[in-house]
Amino acid sequence: MNRILEERKLNKMKVLIVISIMLLIVFLVIFLIHKKREEVWNNIDTSNAIHGVIIDKNIGFYRKPKISKWKFISNLDLGQNVYIVDEFKAEDGKHWYKLKANDKVGYVEKEYVDTFKFIEDDGYVLMSDVSKFNLINKNFKSSGEYGAFLLKYDINYVYIRAGGRGYGDEGNFYTDPNFKMFIEECEFLEIPYGFYYIDEAITEEELDEEVLFIKDFLDKNKTKMCKLPLVIDVEDHEGKGRAKDLWEERAELVSNLISKFKEKNIDTIVYTNANLADEYLYEIDTKFWIAYYDLKNEIPKVWYTETDQEAAQNEELKSKIIGWQFSETGIEKNTEYPVDFSVVNNEFFREYVK
Repeated sequence: MNRILEERKLNKMKVLIVISIMLLIVFLVIFLIHKKREEVWNNIDTSNAIHGVIIDKNIGFYRKPKISKWKFISNLDLGQNVYIVDEFKAEDGKHWYKLKANDKVGYVEKEYVDTFKFIEDDGYVLMSDVSKFNLINKNFKSSGEYGAFLLKYDINYVYIRAGGRGYGDEGNFYTDPNFKMFIEECEFLEIPYGFYYIDEAITEEELDEEVLFIKDFLDKNKTKMCKLPLVIDVEDHEGKGRAKDLWEERAELVSNLISKFKEKNIDTIVYTNANLADEYLYEIDTKFWIAYYDLKNEIPKVWYTETDQEAAQNEELKSKIIGWQFSETGIEKNTEYPVDFSVVNNEFFREYVK
């Protein structure tokens, strides 16, 4: 009797072992199939995908177009760059994007993703200029967050600080330490951009040095979306500039600088304060991007020449203005991003994008 019971127990154990092995094989096959599917899924071709960016914080990223803790992959944060590979409407009426982010493919509700849409209409559009100070002052934590900002405000063009000539007797050249970060975001979102640099030349020889410095910079760093003319930044710099005592001669120096760039096939415009343009620079044969802050913290409803500022009455200057930097603190009360804003003549800049 004991022998029979032992045999039965042994047979049960054998059956359990066989079942366990079979279940293990089934689970292993399912795991391998799932892993293979995930590899194929995540290696999806993004060469024709639309480039976008997440425009809110802690956005759910799911394996299926449905909010479900069982299909949850991760949260995507503000500024995450993504590749949009498909778009559709779910049964519940919600619109979703199928996209690739962090080497994973999944679904995000469409309302939390935005893409760049170039404004081709005549009239005036917004432009942003940016430098290392936008990181030092913690305006943006990443290039992607800057991209989200550009899309939020429908920015059509971007200017990135290349560098310039420093203050003091030495006048040493420098490059902006963060310019590549901003280039990367403009390239990813396909936003037209250009470079600006700080001019502090006080002799003809220094003009030649600046031209060589900038040409070398452009040769090394210009990318596909760098389409806008080079901006020569001519400012007073609150009395710290090397050329602060040469304003009577500055127009001639800047004019010669423009000619030297033209010889190198580099188009330029001049950025300066409206009052400086009105007093010293307006006769230069160039287009002007001028700074005048009306302190209203809103997008102007009129063009600069319709303001009551004295420089706006200079007839020769008026005909040359193609950009107006109207704020250095943002365009909303308590704006999250206290940065420079400009309105520009789209007809002028659009010609460089074609």
